[in-house]
Amino acid sequence: MKFKRGYYDVFLQTCAKNPSRIAVRHYDNSIYKHYTYSELYGVCEYISQNLQQLKCNKGIIGLISERNIIIPCVIAAAHKCCTTFMFLDPSQDVETVAKDMKFTIVINITNKDAATTSELFNKKPDKSITIFDLVIHFYNFDYQNSTTHVPEHSYIAMTSGSTGEPKHIQVPVQCIQPNIDDLTKLFNITADDIIYFSTPLTFDPSMIEILLACMNGASLLIAPEKADILFPNNKENSVTFWQLTPSRFFQHSNSDIKNKILSANSTLKILALGGEPLNGVKRLKELKDWDNKTRIFTLYGVTEMSCWACVAELDLNKILTDKEIPLGNCLSETELHVESNDDNKECGKIILVSKTRKCVILNKTIGNEDENSLKFIDTGDLGEVRNGTVYYRGRKDDIIKRFGHKINLQFIESTIMQCPSVKTSSCIWLPKPLLLIAYFSSETLSSQELSNFLKCKLDDKHWPDKIIRVDNLPTNPHGKISKLILSKMFEETMNTPQTLDSLKVTFLKELQAVMGQHFTYDQIKSKDFFAIGGTSFLAISMCNKLSLLCPKFGKLILPYLMSQKNTIDDIMQLAYKEIHVDEIKVKKKIKRSRSDAGGYVDSQSYKRTNTKSLTNPVKFIVLWSYDTGKCVDASPSLFQIGFNLYVTVGSHSGKIIVMDAISGILQGMVTVKSRVEASVFCYHKRDMSPCGVVGAYDGTVVCFQLETCKELWRINIGSMIKSKATCCNDLLYIASYDGKIRCIDIAIGVIKETIYVADQGISADLVLAKNKYVLTSTLSGVCASIHTLTNTVAWRCTLSSPVFASPVLYDDDKYVVFAEVNGEIHCTTVEKGIKIWKYQGARGNIFSSLYIKEVDKLKWQMVFGCHDNKVYSINIKNFQPSLNWKAQLTSPVYSTPCGLSDKLILAASNNGRLCIIDEENGIILAEHHLPNETFSSPAVYGDYIFIGCRNDHLYSLKYVLNL
Repeated sequence: MKFKRGYYDVFLQTCAKNPSRIAVRHYDNSIYKHYTYSELYGVCEYISQNLQQLKCNKGIIGLISERNIIIPCVIAAAHKCCTTFMFLDPSQDVETVAKDMKFTIVINITNKDAATTSELFNKKPDKSITIFDLVIHFYNFDYQNSTTHVPEHSYIAMTSGSTGEPKHIQVPVQCIQPNIDDLTKLFNITADDIIYFSTPLTFDPSMIEILLACMNGASLLIAPEKADILFPNNKENSVTFWQLTPSRFFQHSNSDIKNKILSANSTLKILALGGEPLNGVKRLKELKDWDNKTRIFTLYGVTEMSCWACVAELDLNKILTDKEIPLGNCLSETELHVESNDDNKECGKIILVSKTRKCVILNKTIGNEDENSLKFIDTGDLGEVRNGTVYYRGRKDDIIKRFGHKINLQFIESTIMQCPSVKTSSCIWLPKPLLLIAYFSSETLSSQELSNFLKCKLDDKHWPDKIIRVDNLPTNPHGKISKLILSKMFEETMNTPQTLDSLKVTFLKELQAVMGQHFTYDQIKSKDFFAIGGTSFLAISMCNKLSLLCPKFGKLILPYLMSQKNTIDDIMQLAYKEIHVDEIKVKKKIKRSRSDAGGYVDSQSYKRTNTKSLTNPVKFIVLWSYDTGKCVDASPSLFQIGFNLYVTVGSHSGKIIVMDAISGILQGMVTVKSRVEASVFCYHKRDMSPCGVVGAYDGTVVCFQLETCKELWRINIGSMIKSKATCCNDLLYIASYDGKIRCIDIAIGVIKETIYVADQGISADLVLAKNKYVLTSTLSGVCASIHTLTNTVAWRCTLSSPVFASPVLYDDDKYVVFAEVNGEIHCTTVEKGIKIWKYQGARGNIFSSLYIKEVDKLKWQMVFGCHDNKVYSINIKNFQPSLNWKAQLTSPVYSTPCGLSDKLILAASNNGRLCIIDEENGIILAEHHLPNETFSSPAVYGDYIFIGCRNDHLYSLKYVLNL
């Protein structure tokens, strides 16, 4: 559509079609004032008459104004009388911009009651008029316009400078009009819509809001950005379309988003988020009511190509993380390309191309007109192409070099946003002190908790040096998070003078982190470093960490710590004096812990953390326990007969007990002369009573009836047994420490065959796959499959270290997973032992077996414990393993984790702590302390947990959700 007089023609047509419709709604002191299109048309003509009395000369009109009710009239009048206008923020240095741009006329709009001078540029206005409660001052200039703007109807926008030097971009009408036409159709904008006029005028998306209303006869709403005002109980003036940056949207409280903005009865038809990456899909999913009808879109574009280039509608049911948000489909007359690099063919620079949407850079002084006219744009952004879809992957300057690794700050930010309760986040890199700082805002989450989360989710090279919680992240005038302001904030805090108390706090927290102990300053102040358990290595390690943020402090105290001549308090006094003599200012109040390398926790959030821990979302109740006489290292086995549930387990005392699982009443006991560490194998066949079979240290294998504990048979195979048996075709398969598997007739206890597997012992449980193959792994690293029809080794492979963990099957027994002690995990096919994938991300030895759960088509979650005190969760998607999270426990984890419900995982560390872990993010929700160590793996039935302990007891616990 061609408009000879620019936006004036658009405005004129709409006023003619919709004279009585409300053009602008203004919320003022709890009252809505309505202005119709016919009223505003009169205002437009009045302004244009005054403009025509001044000399426009097809130059540029500067408009100094905040958002107000006459803005649509002013820009229409500007285009009627002139060709180009530019919005100026009253708070910026308008005189400098005016001189650069050589404005022909400057219009300054202020409130009638505002106590401001009418002088501008050291001159009085040439004309002043009053409209409604606004005063409009006109300033005429005699500049011979030298700005190389094209004399056609357009507006000039200034880039925010968030991604480079600010530029003045001339945007002709025909460049932005395709946006308006496309978005009108896509968003189904009609005359009934109420568009929230929320974007600062100097930010070009404000033109989208103005023109969407003016093109369609809809209303612009001017009101404070408060949810209860934008979405009042009376729906007459409630917003239906809202365009804003994600940062500004996520500054609203969870309560406002859930109960107002995205509630079930919200009037909001369209939520359009653009101007910066959307980090917060998880929060949107959590807060959007199930019955809410709001359509959520992301918009991508650059000012250099007149606002938006791509749009994507989000299906929150399908998008799980921020990394899965596509850039979407290109808008009319726009193309997007990803210019890949040699390192990664799928990733590269995002290039925008258009033959018609041609803007002009006005303040680019080099190059010819073609170079200054933007037909194609290197956006400075990075994209990844997957299956034909482009995903945003940050900016080129978001890629930094740290510890020799390339780090993407956008990746860290999107990971932070996966953490529950985080509202907004931003990462900055300070190259001079080489610090990676993560800022986040949250209503409830502490820096410590976020740090724990990131340690599970990210490799150590991505861990921030510092995590700082703020109420709200600072934004620039355009509503985007400002990394420049964040950098200045951090520099200011770095320059805060240190006090003696803050040095003590800094030292104490870092000391507790490296020592893994909790003590007060009073407990250590009169001792030297070695007297409290310090070593040379710990001193160096601690001072290296302190030097990251307090260079003088860390270097200064190291020799004093090593000398053993000074007490801790002496060292603090010396350090304080030395720092102040040199007038070196260091960072104030660093608070760290073992799991938080640099996480900042203020006292308020520390109190909040402690308070929160008193009301755990899950709690444990001990139902009963039974004393077996000696340690219970074996894992309990559950079996059900009729309506009765039983649990059976062996002990180092040689007792094998059977308990009523619910009541804790002893059903019976079988005794052998040696300790039992293997789990009982439970077997039930129609022509045979339910029986249990278990092996002992002295080679005894005993079979007994489960309900009565009547012994059926007992033999000795002459070799130690620590492995759980299995059964196929009436043959019991049981492995021992001589590296052999015996095949025993389960009915009578006679050995039928002996199968040689390896030279060293078998500790792992045997696993039956497809009712045909028995899988095993050995202490010599041999993994093997026994074909039960021939009782021969179908295949055998050798790993590089011993395997204590039991084989685990997944995908309908197609694949088997072996975890070896050195931390490597291997997947092979069950039938032929063909290697499928390998995972090498564990940082310690693995003795735990894996818990496997299918989470989606061709996607599994595998959870295991490790000697490094962590529980790992890895995802297997399309046969590719990747780390999901790591949960930090308080001692090594040898027992096998298990699922408690669809969302919870239970893990036990060696020191007897049972931990309930959120399956999705690895956050520990609750803990229960058993009286002694445990190496037993828990067995779970519904909300009942059964586990053995080294205080000789078998425990039955119940977990209760306390949400």
